[in-house]
Amino acid sequence: MVRAPRQRATRLPAGERRAAIIREASVFFAEEGFSASTRDLADRLGVRQALLYKYYPSKEALLDAIFETVFSEQLSSECSDHLQDVSKPLLERVCALYDRYVRERDGIGVRLFLRAALDRYPLPKRMAEVQRNKLLIPLVAALRTDCGLKPISEVPVLIGEYELALMLHGSVVFNQIRTHVYGLALVEDSQSVIRLYIATFLDGVRAQLRQLHDAKSGEGLSAPLPA
Repeated sequence: MVRAPRQRATRLPAGERRAAIIREASVFFAEEGFSASTRDLADRLGVRQALLYKYYPSKEALLDAIFETVFSEQLSSECSDHLQDVSKPLLERVCALYDRYVRERDGIGVRLFLRAALDRYPLPKRMAEVQRNKLLIPLVAALRTDCGLKPISEVPVLIGEYELALMLHGSVVFNQIRTHVYGLALVEDSQSVIRLYIATFLDGVRAQLRQLHDAKSGEGLSAPLPA
């Protein structure tokens, strides 16, 4: 295979160069998969492969930096802050949470996540841990407060209520897959669709949560969520 001549990149300060590498590498691996070489990435960036290793000593270090930027940093404490503002109805708080979540996770993030699963890269498991602690458990805590149930500090998260939170989250994620991967969104305004999901979820989840907490403790869906 004859490589096209590399277009030389503009000189950038170190911070801007790091950001440019992460930005372009995110698109590159989402398109080409995680088996793609850093040499080809360097060609796309218009730099020498050695420059990539100046900032990231290995491909694994570069991928870790991509995941931290694209996923972990976007699920910051500010996400759960939306849920804690009890001056607003729960519907508005959960909508604000997912408005931010969707706004900060563009199509590149969605494609990276799916590509990692197909390439058997450990991102999905790592991402699940981040979502669990920064999004799903805070959502369960807000639902409990809304229902007048005991806080997580007194009663650990139950498997059933975690699965309910995951059901809502999964509907939002699949909406983004339809939009950014399949190109099959029925309307351009995903915000209104996600609000529909949340409103429908909240209409039914309160009764289900109370049933889970009234059931015999420690069995089935009323058992504590494993650590």
